[in-house]
Amino acid sequence: MNRKILFLLSNMVLSWISLLFIGKKGISKYGIASLLLTIMMQAQFAVATKNHWLWFYKTRFLEGSIPFHIGPYLASCLWMLKLTFGKVKSFLLVNSVVNFVLAYPGVWLFQKLRIAELGKMKRSQYFTFMMINGLLLYFIQYVLERIKCSKRLRNVKW
Repeated sequence: MNRKILFLLSNMVLSWISLLFIGKKGISKYGIASLLLTIMMQAQFAVATKNHWLWFYKTRFLEGSIPFHIGPYLASCLWMLKLTFGKVKSFLLVNSVVNFVLAYPGVWLFQKLRIAELGKMKRSQYFTFMMINGLLLYFIQYVLERIKCSKRLRNVKW
């Protein structure tokens, strides 16, 4: 097994192991928003690959973006929501730091391991792209919480 596959699979497995510490309640509360954004990210990356903005290299066994999205990206969405949902400033700070690390040293590492490369997209644009998706994650979770709250209010016997 080469370095790339080992790196992708170990990232995916370690991310899933970290979810054991979130608990069932956290996963059920924040899982829908995280999963929705992960699916949207996969679609966005497909469009970005088609337009040569960025691309993931393929291996014999899997495409590079799939283990990234269902592993570290999904887990980081769950962790960010669990730790910071309801505290917008904290969410923005954590999201900024994570996206900065992903956009600058992360992209360099992905290029070195031949996992992904930025094509026409610059690192600053990738950072902005990831920040917008982070805000979208928070918005989706906020809407889901409002829907749950309104359903609870409708079921209350006055």
